[in-house]
Amino acid sequence: MDQVWNSVTTLDELEAFLRVVGGFHDGIIKEVHWVNRDSIAENLMMTPYTLSDARMLVQRQWREPSAVEIVFESIWRLKLETVGFVFSTTAGTEESSVELGPSRQLLTLDFENAEVAFERMKWRDASNWMGPDLRFGTGIPALD
Repeated sequence: MDQVWNSVTTLDELEAFLRVVGGFHDGIIKEVHWVNRDSIAENLMMTPYTLSDARMLVQRQWREPSAVEIVFESIWRLKLETVGFVFSTTAGTEESSVELGPSRQLLTLDFENAEVAFERMKWRDASNWMGPDLRFGTGIPALD
């Protein structure tokens, strides 16, 4: 896999990324790995109100790139509503809530069936990650 990570911190960079991937037209969100930075220690003390990160694999029916691995950093919102194809993805911005301090300018991606609002992202070509194989773990155990 191409090890070159491309950083995105502005709306212009996010829109340029969407041009590279054709807005993920005829694509699917294949995998998402969510990392909640909140935690509860062994002594049961909670560390709340930290932002989460996520890793996403998106495959599409087009070449160069056919698949993209995305790492979203400092996520304020992630919604995954249904399984479905992506016909187009739009980029935007919004203001963060004031829950975690002063408001911040966030970047947003709307995949039609998923949304993410975040502070930064990195992406790289993952075109060799096509097909049904899982890339972020072993999957969900069977429920008998």
